[in-house]
Amino acid sequence: MTVGNANKFNIKSIAVIGAGPSGIASLHELTRVTKSGESLFGLDDVSKYEKNGELAFDKVVAFERNSTVGGVWCKSAFAENNVDPNLPKIYQKTSDELDKLDFSNPTETYQKTPIDEELEKKLDSSSFEKPVSIPVNKKLETIINNQWRSSAAYNHLFTNVTNRYMIFSFNDIVGQELDDLNHKYEHLLNLQSARDVSDYLEKTAEKKDLKKYIRFNTNVERVKKLDNGKWEVIVSYESKNENGEKFINWYKEYFDAVIIGNGKTVPIIPKIKNLFKFAEVNKDKVIIKLAKSIQDTEFLRNAKKPLFIGSSVSSVDLIQYCYPRDLENPSIYISRRSPTSPHNWITFATYSKGIVNKPEIAEFLPETNSVKFIDGTVESDFDAIVICTGYHKYYPFLDQSFTEKHKEEAINFYKYTFSIGDPTLALVGNEYAGFFFNRVESQAAALAGVWNNTSFLPPKEEQIETNKNRPSLSSGLINPNFITPLIDLAPKGRPHPFVINKEKSDHVAHSAQGHFVIQDVFFKVRDGKLDPFKIV
Repeated sequence: MTVGNANKFNIKSIAVIGAGPSGIASLHELTRVTKSGESLFGLDDVSKYEKNGELAFDKVVAFERNSTVGGVWCKSAFAENNVDPNLPKIYQKTSDELDKLDFSNPTETYQKTPIDEELEKKLDSSSFEKPVSIPVNKKLETIINNQWRSSAAYNHLFTNVTNRYMIFSFNDIVGQELDDLNHKYEHLLNLQSARDVSDYLEKTAEKKDLKKYIRFNTNVERVKKLDNGKWEVIVSYESKNENGEKFINWYKEYFDAVIIGNGKTVPIIPKIKNLFKFAEVNKDKVIIKLAKSIQDTEFLRNAKKPLFIGSSVSSVDLIQYCYPRDLENPSIYISRRSPTSPHNWITFATYSKGIVNKPEIAEFLPETNSVKFIDGTVESDFDAIVICTGYHKYYPFLDQSFTEKHKEEAINFYKYTFSIGDPTLALVGNEYAGFFFNRVESQAAALAGVWNNTSFLPPKEEQIETNKNRPSLSSGLINPNFITPLIDLAPKGRPHPFVINKEKSDHVAHSAQGHFVIQDVFFKVRDGKLDPFKIV
């Protein structure tokens, strides 16, 4: 470990997992810092510095499992391109067997691609140029199809964060261009569609020439810290031969540091008695989906009696597509664990007229198409059930040896970014809070500064103490408690995203305005004044 002024990092190669907003921000910052610690912030073309050997890091590679950038906004993986299962499947397991498993545990929900002893040996001589190819059988195909590789964005989805903060400071949209975007949709002032965000991320990667650092359609299978200080990264990608037969190709590569930038992709599925049996018995009567696997919301408009499990933002987003309907005879049901939401407007929406709130589900009753709740009440004849219970903070690729060695410090991240156990492992993103794009660029900038020895981390003891007393990340405190402390670690000349754009000095008010807009949209949709399928 190399922490503090006395010990410097010697990092020349960095692996970035994911090419969504976190990965794009990481690529930008890591490829725009010189050996002398100067930021090349905002430059579109750094080839001159690259050619002259002036950049701080020799090799930066991002592994993206989809075919385009974007993460949750990845257009090649959302809507009609979403291939995630409605519920988890395990090869040759029946619904009764699945009901015995605990899918609230991410190790059950995410199925790792197996690396057996024979493959392990072959991988020792593998490389990017010489991968190891394994035929894909039905069992392996089932595993791959249950790794939650698609995006949770669906047709007609729009953002709930104002446009100013869905933009990086290194590729800002200002003036008339921002005004045009803010007024693109009549009923969605200052907000945009999922496809707009996807387009912006694509254009950013193109403009900043970041795609040359990305290996698409490549899944990170294992990340392991070796005794020699290197990180061993094992990845895989699929291919077909001339006969259409599928293969999975493996190789390993070594890096000095690793950034986890792939966000939350593994859904939390509550363990509810008879869920899988209910789905099997009522497959012709009830559409059951995870929020993660929805392609299009048309089925909600057609549902006569939908049930939403969970009362989060994603539930309210989806409930909008159930309208219009008779509010005097409520037919939308929510099963909720908590009586309130962290966001007032979500609480207002979920308790509004036309919605029936129920407690947690005790069990599904397959033979009568019924649901029993923990208060003893029973409701029958739901024709659509959507599970909206959030996502795990889970890193399936992180080898167990690392967590065993560093215990709770392994994935305890100082300033939400540097692993206290080993600061050559970093996290960018993956934290629920506002101003996401500007937060992740501040994290990436801090990594560029610290890993290039322009800035330094405090001793481990101080990091641990700081994390014990983490301040709030409510909208008004994200800048002083998150963004500014990280920008203080950035390379020389790297500006603060809220300082370079003076309009963002009013970020708290902008955040509140966004909430007012989406609350207004929800009630207009509920009251039949606005068609949810024509908002974007």
